[in-house]
Amino acid sequence: MKTIENIKISAIKTVVNTVGQWSDGIKLASTEGFTSGEMLDYIYKNKAHGKNLVGKFIDKIYLNHRGWRVVRTRKDNLAQNIKEAVYATLEKQNDVFICDVASGPAKYILEVLEDFKDENVYAQIRDIDERWLKKAKNIADEKSLKLEYKVADALNNKDFIFGAKSPDIMVASGFYDWFNDEKVLRKSMNLIYDVLNENGYFVFSVQTGHVDLEMTNAVFKDFNNKPLAMAIWSDEKIAEILDEIGFKVIGKKSDKYDNYQVYLAQK
Repeated sequence: MKTIENIKISAIKTVVNTVGQWSDGIKLASTEGFTSGEMLDYIYKNKAHGKNLVGKFIDKIYLNHRGWRVVRTRKDNLAQNIKEAVYATLEKQNDVFICDVASGPAKYILEVLEDFKDENVYAQIRDIDERWLKKAKNIADEKSLKLEYKVADALNNKDFIFGAKSPDIMVASGFYDWFNDEKVLRKSMNLIYDVLNENGYFVFSVQTGHVDLEMTNAVFKDFNNKPLAMAIWSDEKIAEILDEIGFKVIGKKSDKYDNYQVYLAQK
């Protein structure tokens, strides 16, 4: 016999797969994946669109869901922490190299570069999906921002080889939401630590809470069309891992629900 929760999940799946497809946002989550770069870009824009008035109304509800509201706050907090790291770096040197290991459309990176357009601040964005990198690059070129991109795997040692200039600031946004294996998280943070310049900064987010994790994982797919498997990490565990690797936390920002923590750490 189905539990009440299973019945609820089944009902929401039916709505998502039928009338929910009139919402551009829900349709995008179904076709490109809940974790795709294009999905995040749509959430950041926060403009409701749909097949008709009903679809637009559903889309408005979807975009206003608490889960997406905190993601937009996360983007703002990321941009603020990156800017703090840029200011701190510029106090010591006249150029700043930012690298985002899994950027997607990199909207927050573009915002930072625009704020420092008159400074020698430049960025390299990386992702396994070139579509979003090209999209960000096109926007950067239109605005004359100092941005380059590279198709790369954020967990592959071979993709963490830099040339004459190592990054001053490394960024990982939303990346740690999608796996719950501590070994993988440690590997990522170790790779980042090893390539950062001495006294460099690491800005990243972790999900420490969710309004309805079980429901979201059950209803939606990731960008590989596999079942969604979002993870939640405790502040205590993240602090333990950072300390063991050698990072010092110098700042942290959150949303009002404490669903996402955005850390500013230093090597």
